[in-house]
This record gives sequence, C-alpha cells and structure tokens, in this order.
Amino acid sequence: MIAQVTATSGTDFIMIDAEHAPLTFDIVTQMVHGFMSVATTSVKHALIRIPSHDLAWIKWALDSGCSGIVIPMVNSATEMEAILDRSLYPPRGRRSFGPLYAPFAAGGNAASSYAGPGEYFQRARRGEIAIIPMIESKQGLENCDEILRLDGVDGVFIGPADLRLSIDLEPAIDGEEPEFLAALDKITKAAKKHGKVVGCMGIGEEASYKRGSEGMDFLLSTFDYGAILGGYNADLAKARSGVDRARKASAPRSEL
Repeated sequence: MIAQVTATSGTDFIMIDAEHAPLTFDIVTQMVHGFMSVATTSVKHALIRIPSHDLAWIKWALDSGCSGIVIPMVNSATEMEAILDRSLYPPRGRRSFGPLYAPFAAGGNAASSYAGPGEYFQRARRGEIAIIPMIESKQGLENCDEILRLDGVDGVFIGPADLRLSIDLEPAIDGEEPEFLAALDKITKAAKKHGKVVGCMGIGEEASYKRGSEGMDFLLSTFDYGAILGGYNADLAKARSGVDRARKASAPRSEL
C-alpha cells in the first residue's frame, strides 16, 4: 500500500531498499508492480537497491520489471564489469531470459492485456533499464573514474554514510568537512565527465539546495518511515491542539 500511495504523490521515483530492509523478493516485486500500476499520469520510476552483487539478486530484481537497480558498495571497474555481465542480455552481457513478471510493471492495463515479455526484452536491449552503482567507500572513490567510464553504467548513487565512515568521519547523510565535500565533488565530476547522472541523499531544503548546487541530478529526499512519522506527528499535533481548545472553551469561567 505504501508504494501505491507514494505513486500518487509528486515523487519522480522510489528506491526500494532490499539491502538494509528485511524484504523478500516476492514483496519487492509486488511493490514495483503496485507503484507502477498507479503511476500512470506521469513518468515515474521504481528502482531497487539490491543487497549484494550476487547473480541471483540481480536477476530477481531485474525480472520484476523495475526501472533499474542500484548496486551497493562497488569498489572497482572489475567489480562493475562483473555486475554488467550479470545485468545485460547478450551480446553485451550474459543475463538469462525469463522476465515473465516484468510486463506487470508497465502500468495502466498491463495486467489485463498481458502480451508476454517481448516488449520488456526490447527495452532492456535498448539500455532503458538503469544500472546504477553506489560509490560509498574510499576504494570506490579512488576508482570512480574507471567505474563510471564503463559502457552500460547509467549513473551513480553516492552513499554518504558509508563513504564518510571509510574516510574516517562519523556516519551521517551530510556534512561540511572538507574531505567529505571533496569526495562528493570528485564523484560528481567523474559522472559528468562520462555523461552519467549522479544522485545522493538530499533530505530537507538546505541539503537539497547544496546537492543541487553541486550538480547532482536526482535526490533521495525522504524515507517512508520518516514521511509516515512526520504525518503521524503532524496529525497528532493538530488533534491535541483541537482537544486543548475544546477543553479551554468548556472550562468553567470564574466570575469576577
């Protein structure tokens, strides 16, 4: 339900977190299809952050029909080449054929007019399914140019907390330390050099302004639990305010 509700908002994409959240791929596939079935009035994308570089995870995620996968902790061009080999159909890669669930992520009346996976296969062959590595380590930072120059890599997502940890800073999604800002700048410049999009966390107006000013193209601006908690707190605050007003209005007034 959260995926469907999110699709009715002004968001451009969701990133389903199968790395740190305890989700099965049955649930992940349902979330992709739920989001895309509602997202019919504008272009919206469902990305999946997979838990590892393993072939099985890559295959299951892509076969869901998602708009793309986000691969954590990519540290070298060699690792990225192996990921591309598992993610792309021949002749570029060795992805096996079996995206039988993918057409249900097409949105609209896809479920009632199932035409098989042929259209999805052609989209994948045209490179319309995004393959996005995460650079979030000192080693990945050092190798970012070699990673992002590879054909088949569509962009990069910077994982700020792990990146900060790897350069001996406290884990956080933002910071003003010179070494952290230099790391963001290096990755962003490498992405732009090779014509790739770059994304990061951008929670709140100030963080979004900074990341946008640094040249980033897409931002993860909230989490589902943060949005839900914020909505709960806002509604509870309004309810308590109304109850307080009612109590004050009905309280006996002392006579002067």
